[in-house]
Amino acid sequence: MSEEEYYYPVVSDNLPKHIKKGHQLVFSRQDLSAREADMFALMIAHMKTSDWETSTPHYEFTSHQLSEWLGLESKHIGSNLSPVANRLASRKIGIKVETQKGDIEFDYRPLFKHIAYKNSVLTMVPNDMLKPEYIEYNQGFALINTRNFFDVKKEYSKRLYELLSRFKDKGYEMHQQKIDELKGVFGLLDEAGKLKKDKISFKNNSVFMKRCVRESIKELSEHPQISKELLFLESDKGDKGFELIKKGKTITGIKFIFRWLKLGTIDELNQHDAMKTIKELEIKRLQNNVRLSDVELETLAIAYRYIGKDELALKVEESLSKRHLQQDSQESEDSQQALDSLLEKIDTLSELSDNPDY
Repeated sequence: MSEEEYYYPVVSDNLPKHIKKGHQLVFSRQDLSAREADMFALMIAHMKTSDWETSTPHYEFTSHQLSEWLGLESKHIGSNLSPVANRLASRKIGIKVETQKGDIEFDYRPLFKHIAYKNSVLTMVPNDMLKPEYIEYNQGFALINTRNFFDVKKEYSKRLYELLSRFKDKGYEMHQQKIDELKGVFGLLDEAGKLKKDKISFKNNSVFMKRCVRESIKELSEHPQISKELLFLESDKGDKGFELIKKGKTITGIKFIFRWLKLGTIDELNQHDAMKTIKELEIKRLQNNVRLSDVELETLAIAYRYIGKDELALKVEESLSKRHLQQDSQESEDSQQALDSLLEKIDTLSELSDNPDY
């Protein structure tokens, strides 16, 4: 194919607000440094399904765009990105595949066909073998805030942020994750499913919990913007953002406990609106002795954060966190009672009908 036949999608100087990343890519096994993840995300943010209609798209980014979006000095773009591009060009990711027998396997494929930085332009050509994973969203997708993703500094925090972004829809709950599968998601496993040689320290689950989970939750919860959109709840054991699943003393899984604050008002607030919101809700709570709703608590927390009163916002969020844990506990109890009642009814009907075979 000649160069004239290549398709170059138009890349606007306006950074897309969101990165739309398919479920398979989110839960793939990938080991990208923070800067590699940024470069990969830059391409995904600009990718549209229509880009693939003629041939494999070639994405071009100018040094000015890279400087602005990735926070790099223009004169150092080449020296900074060249080694990153070199490593990224050889990166593979493992796509989860379920066999006909129900076994889970991983198929490893290169992310790119080609990456080059020449004449102050970065060219990225995705691997067309990954086309379905890039553009098919039938299994769902993560909608990741682009600016926030670039602003997160650590590689494991970035992975957790995109992982949690897969579950913004309240109708789609994130179930507990097996710890071995999470180690794959965080890029610690090789193609055989064993810990990579440079990741041996993560064999100790306490190391994995500290570096990949606790430190990532800490960075995300302390980020000035992410803390306004993502609320980490506290478990009954006092762990922020997660519950441990154990078999005996061994950690077998993790359930992340969090809530996305869906109110889009944070960008629309001004000082007057924030103070008005605080006044109305606090008077309602304190003078009228009215218990605020979950939505009102979210609104109050956002208003406090807007005016820089993070300690008061944190108190409101902690109250909201405790409320959700109580609700979850009650729902679990109600569910168990409903199950017991159903089984009791089935036993009664079985006796009345002489317990016929299925």
